[in-house]
Amino acid sequence: MLRNLDIGVLRSFLLIADGSSFAEAADRVGRSPSAVSLQIQRLEDELGAQVFRRNNRGVALTLAGERLLVFARRIVGLNDETIQAFRSGGEVRPLRVGLTQDFAESALPDVLRRFSLEHPTAELSLRIDRSAHLLASLHAGEIDLAVAVRRDDPLARDVLVETRMAWIGREGETPDVELPVPLALFEAPCTFRSVAIDALAAAGRDYRIGFTSPSLAGLRSAVLAGLGITVRTRLLLAPGLAAIADGLPRLPDIAFSLYARSDVGSWPARDDFVELCRRAFRG
Repeated sequence: MLRNLDIGVLRSFLLIADGSSFAEAADRVGRSPSAVSLQIQRLEDELGAQVFRRNNRGVALTLAGERLLVFARRIVGLNDETIQAFRSGGEVRPLRVGLTQDFAESALPDVLRRFSLEHPTAELSLRIDRSAHLLASLHAGEIDLAVAVRRDDPLARDVLVETRMAWIGREGETPDVELPVPLALFEAPCTFRSVAIDALAAAGRDYRIGFTSPSLAGLRSAVLAGLGITVRTRLLLAPGLAAIADGLPRLPDIAFSLYARSDVGSWPARDDFVELCRRAFRG
């Protein structure tokens, strides 16, 4: 039958192994010296081996005790790390999250709803911006987590989703093949803007920039008004908009990734927000 070692007993063992007397260890763990002595006896009974050798100068580790020392440090350390990860005090600091507009206008509402149920007292700060700006903010320590277009960056973590870019225009309309393709795009620099222009140039299609905007809402309004077509993911689709394939070059896939600093240790609020983002894209 499997047996469970007592964390408290292992903690007393470590104190003595690190040089404390039984009396000093007892004082540290809030027990009497006789209680600590009984703890060690019980530990030796559980292991079937003597862990300390008593002599006139105190105690010394046996070979079995030296082997136990390695495991005991790992077990107690993991116990303390687990407790720290779930302590409510860890959520006092605000969680600063950066998101692209694509994510903010699609999956974010459900993520926020679920996050508020798990962490009702957490303070959350959101920054909606372009990928390049978000990564710069993350590296500067201005935010703690970002969801942005996949880039070769040391802070990149999981790929949340990989999806094909799409030409998106007003429903029922396609660009005239005899005329330059009217485009509604983000201001440069922008991955989608570059992809749209490069794809048309490679296909030998003329184009003109009919509308520029720094916001996704602006692009959507311009496309709905017939000012041009744009390149985004299907997350942009809304009533009145449709993906266009006829007469336009095929577009590549684009990936959205999580980016996070690794110097802040375990953080339940941040880790749970990350997991909810993963689930949002897995569906």
